[in-house]
Amino acid sequence: MVFTTPTALILTLSFSGLIFVLTGYLTWMPTYLYERFDMDLAAAGFHSMFYTHLFAFVGILIAGRISDRIAAKHPASRMAMQGIGLLAAVPFIVMMGHSSTLWIIYLGFAGFGFARAFFDANTYTVLYDVVPERYHSSASGVMIMTGFAIGALAPVILGAVKEAAGLSSGITMLAGVWLVCGVLMLAGSKRFYMKNYNRINNV
Repeated sequence: MVFTTPTALILTLSFSGLIFVLTGYLTWMPTYLYERFDMDLAAAGFHSMFYTHLFAFVGILIAGRISDRIAAKHPASRMAMQGIGLLAAVPFIVMMGHSSTLWIIYLGFAGFGFARAFFDANTYTVLYDVVPERYHSSASGVMIMTGFAIGALAPVILGAVKEAAGLSSGITMLAGVWLVCGVLMLAGSKRFYMKNYNRINNV
């Protein structure tokens, strides 16, 4: 069901991209702050996690409220908002990887967290909109399994990039993943969403 429903397939691929970037970020960002700015490990761990999760919390409350209002009339807007969220995060990821000023990097953390919330707030709603109710648990399980299986590769890949070109380049590379996934989500919202949604809801 997941792999033969275009909207669910695109969501699963993009969710995998989301987890890939988040896993790479969570694994390597403390090291990045420790090595580049000579922070002690405790400070590097705190600063790399606090701002992004604080603003993700704020963002998910805002994103959920906005998407629930808009989707009442335009269901495909949920998937579009996910794509917009990923694209909006791209410059903040680049900011994190390239700035030599700490407060700008912290701003990148905050923007990254806030923007990703627009994806997070709609993930299961989008999936359940295009998959029959009797498959909801199985479909979400497949999506999660696929996402984390692909995401598990991120620490290894970023480690290889770190050795070859530096960790700054590896972090910046993550922006490209979300750029592709964001475009894919926007295309899916326009091309497939309503067809799959109407089939499930008998419209």
